[in-house]
Amino acid sequence: MKPTLYNFNYSQDIVHLQTKFSLFQRVSNIIFSITFEEGFEENIMYQAIQLLIERNDCLRLKTIKEGKEIKQYFEKERNIEEIPSIKFRSAKEIDHFFKRFRRGAIKLNKGETAKFVFATNPSGEKMLIVKISHFVADTYGIGILINDLYAIYKALTNNSELPAAPGKFEDLIKNDTAYRSNDFATTKDREFFKEYYEKRHPQHPEYCGIHGERSDRWRKLKAKGKFALPYFFVKCDTEGYRFVIPSAITEKAAQWCEEQSISMNTFFFYTCAIACSLLNDKAPYQLPLELLNCRATVADKKAAGTKVQSLSVYTTVDYKKTFNENIAELSADQNELYRHTKLTYLEIQDIEHKLWNYSMLSQITNFCFSFIPFDTPQGLQLQVHSNGKGALAAYIALMLNIKTNEIYVNYDVQTMMCSAKDLIEFQNTYINVIETVLKNQNTPLNNIF
Repeated sequence: MKPTLYNFNYSQDIVHLQTKFSLFQRVSNIIFSITFEEGFEENIMYQAIQLLIERNDCLRLKTIKEGKEIKQYFEKERNIEEIPSIKFRSAKEIDHFFKRFRRGAIKLNKGETAKFVFATNPSGEKMLIVKISHFVADTYGIGILINDLYAIYKALTNNSELPAAPGKFEDLIKNDTAYRSNDFATTKDREFFKEYYEKRHPQHPEYCGIHGERSDRWRKLKAKGKFALPYFFVKCDTEGYRFVIPSAITEKAAQWCEEQSISMNTFFFYTCAIACSLLNDKAPYQLPLELLNCRATVADKKAAGTKVQSLSVYTTVDYKKTFNENIAELSADQNELYRHTKLTYLEIQDIEHKLWNYSMLSQITNFCFSFIPFDTPQGLQLQVHSNGKGALAAYIALMLNIKTNEIYVNYDVQTMMCSAKDLIEFQNTYINVIETVLKNQNTPLNNIF
């Protein structure tokens, strides 16, 4: 019996675009590690990973070419190979390992979705290191996989019954296919985005990076008038950094968001935009590419897979207005955007190209931003690592630990555009903006910055 073939969903379309064109070719993986404070038995963890693959169909994805198109299907069974086990004696050895491990994309056309490595860090803690295809899972889906893996491991260890399995990614793919097939709704959304850019935000967006005016490379490019992405990123080497926003700040922000009926995602995105603006001579107009998880249904939230849909949100930092006024306008804009999500990202890019004469191959993007609440079991530490390649000046991922209320701010930045010093200054500015606007919500931004 032939398997059912599916097109890519919204998020997979974007990953495909990033790997299709020569400028964007990069390692399309997500690399992460889980540190187990209590350790684990490798033979039992091996069994748990096999069961994880059986229970989560996204880990049984395979692609196939049908004419000129790439389709995907779900294999009924898949067995993993032997998992290597290594021991790190120093941080230098860990860095060297990740430089080698991140090389080469996961080959979905050969039935490969992820690679696993058992490791022991210099402190003697047990780690599971994973390289997974971005076509298979994003950070949101990874959280579901981690929780399921731990639950399976504990059940095997205690010789108890396995918990209920997560939902099926295949069901979400089916829903996406049905969602896109509404021609009338798609036409309405196309008309909305055309009006959104032509009438509401007609000004051509300007690049202003999180490095501000400190980047030598940016100053040279700016002097020459070469702002388009191909001039920035011929060599796409990236470096990863991590900072922490303490719970004391996060909890105050959460209280403000509840009082104002503003999502925490929107709050931390807009404060990030203000910090970027301040480091670029208070640039008022920005068009960052905001990565938001549009999923809301119970079924969506309980299935692992790639489910983040990207929307280009036009932000304006009006220093004559208060923070509350500014963010209320952005929130209203976002809510309306979310009512028009039938179009694929490529179709939205086509509209932008016709208006401003740039496309995904020459887009001026300040930064990508995502806000991801995650809930890992007690005693597990999740770390997302840089994959060493990228097509953006900066990708900023805020991961909210809902148990501790701490936020891990993960940066993946272009090494030719941003230095570690730039990142430290930006992060300090970002924290200052958060604390300042919370204390001065109804004061014009010009009066506090």
